[in-house]
Amino acid sequence: MFIIEKPQILYLLLLIIPFTGAFLWNMARRRKKLARFGDYEGMLSQIPGYSGGKPYLKFILSMFAVALLVFCLANPQMGTTVKKAERKGVDVMIALDISNSMNCNDIQPSRLMRAKQTVIRILDKMESDRIGLVVFAGDAYLQLPLTTDYGAAKLFINNVQTSDLSRQGTAIGSAIDLCVRNFDPKFATAHNKAIIVISDGENHEDDAIGAAQNAAKQGIMVNTVGMGSPQGAPIPEIRNGQVVAYKKDANGNVVVTKMNREMLQQIAKAGKGFYVEDNNIASGVETVFDKLSDLDEVSFESRNISDYETRFQYFLAAALLLLLLEIFIFEKRNKVFNRAHLFGRKNMKKEAPDKTRNRTNAKNVLSLFAFALLAIGGISSAQAQKAIPTHQGNRQYQDSVFDQAEISYLKALSQDSTYYKARYGLGNAKYKQGNYDQALENYSRIATDPTLGKEERADLFHNMGNAWMQKQDYQKAIESYIQALQNQPGKTDTRYNLAYAQKMLQKQQQQQQNQQQQQQNQQQQQQNQQQQQHNQQNQDQQQQQNQPQNQDQQQNQQNQQNQQQNPGQQQQEQQQQQAQAQKADKKKQQEAERILRAMENQEKNTLDKLKKEREQGGGGSPEKDW
Repeated sequence: MFIIEKPQILYLLLLIIPFTGAFLWNMARRRKKLARFGDYEGMLSQIPGYSGGKPYLKFILSMFAVALLVFCLANPQMGTTVKKAERKGVDVMIALDISNSMNCNDIQPSRLMRAKQTVIRILDKMESDRIGLVVFAGDAYLQLPLTTDYGAAKLFINNVQTSDLSRQGTAIGSAIDLCVRNFDPKFATAHNKAIIVISDGENHEDDAIGAAQNAAKQGIMVNTVGMGSPQGAPIPEIRNGQVVAYKKDANGNVVVTKMNREMLQQIAKAGKGFYVEDNNIASGVETVFDKLSDLDEVSFESRNISDYETRFQYFLAAALLLLLLEIFIFEKRNKVFNRAHLFGRKNMKKEAPDKTRNRTNAKNVLSLFAFALLAIGGISSAQAQKAIPTHQGNRQYQDSVFDQAEISYLKALSQDSTYYKARYGLGNAKYKQGNYDQALENYSRIATDPTLGKEERADLFHNMGNAWMQKQDYQKAIESYIQALQNQPGKTDTRYNLAYAQKMLQKQQQQQQNQQQQQQNQQQQQQNQQQQQHNQQNQDQQQQQNQPQNQDQQQNQQNQQNQQQNPGQQQQEQQQQQAQAQKADKKKQQEAERILRAMENQEKNTLDKLKKEREQGGGGSPEKDW
């Protein structure tokens, strides 16, 4: 494959156009001056050894030499060559605290979010260093082994949550020990390793100071970054992304967590490192890198890479050859070339002047040169029109000006929509701007391009996998990573991403199963509630129908219940009723006795009255006594 490393230099070929115009103007001026003294062709016949075609030949040779020199400056490349590339740097393990106390917002937006921002700032400053990630709470877990794929590292960090570990606590010592075990054993004696613990310092699980001392004995520097404030804040309980309450102790008091500055300082001192409070992210990151610069860089990766081989030497040799020819060609006629009629008339003195032959020869030569120039310029212009904006887009992409890089790639594609380099760059620019659908569309359009090499195809499918990961379509991400590994099996970054995608797919499937189970349970509960409401309505209707018939029964049942519930009260009521009855009988008896006495008194009075009347009358028979 033939490419131009610096296609923008090809625009210098346009200088040939004004050079040609100047040459033709000079030849016309010379012709005009000679025409003042007589017929032009006749004047030329009077000049000994003059050749009308040699000036054109010399000019054409000069212009071809200039064109070849321009190509030399553009550095043409052809074929490939194998080179050995080494990557040097330091190894850094990040130990990130994800206990529930990291959700506190005594620093904005929260301790955990500020910690993530700090790690991402560190990644942005790294160039060839390797980084790994360990998350810890009550236990420590390796989230990301040492890698140079900073894009994958940012993806891991952005997905870290306090709910990732079920066992809560703060086991800083276990996290340090896990970081020590995951450093590359090939560099056990090299002073190129560092651990950065990012936590609020509330260690409740193990001997963090002892773990830091053990790491320092192995030449590993342990550094700490404090998250939080000494004043502290309550620990929020988060559900569905919302704070629903604050954690309380057994007595019902709100738990307040504070940053343990003394503990973090002691850990850093024991690990022969430094302590930073991340109240200011920028200053904290600068401090981190100032200390990491003291470590020794080692070559932890060496591999052979293929590159295009420079071929400018051939163009330079051809240009020098043409310049030498132009120097040794004189404007006077040569006896040998004169016989071949290459540069004009056979013998100006003996032959009659031909006014058209010289002009025709010059025009033919100039036309041939113009055609060759247009062909070279057309090929170079077509190559430059798509290559120049692509190179410009690559520079803008490296400067993180992704919107401008997108415009440059689109300019290149407007000239050639099948140019895979511009299409691939456009996909990367779209990805960086968060337009993952458009990025995947551009990647897919060049996935079947037969001109792609295995390494280029591996990078393409790797980026496609990253885009699918951002869209949380983990199944398609896994398929893309597998295709990348089929083209480049030893690609370590792709293997890490594949393992993470498989883990996230399992987690997503488990969540989907839990959601389906919850939906089924909710539907079952709703059905049960509806059935209960239906049964209750039927019972209410039946009770309303039987209410007139059952009122007496309900009253009797109520009386019986009252009797069963209050037997002592019933006996008391019965005794009261009996006493009242006795009093009534006694009153009746007394009334009867009173009436009887009244009758007896009346009878006695009547007898007394009759007796007096008899005595007063003196005769008659006495009346019968009552």
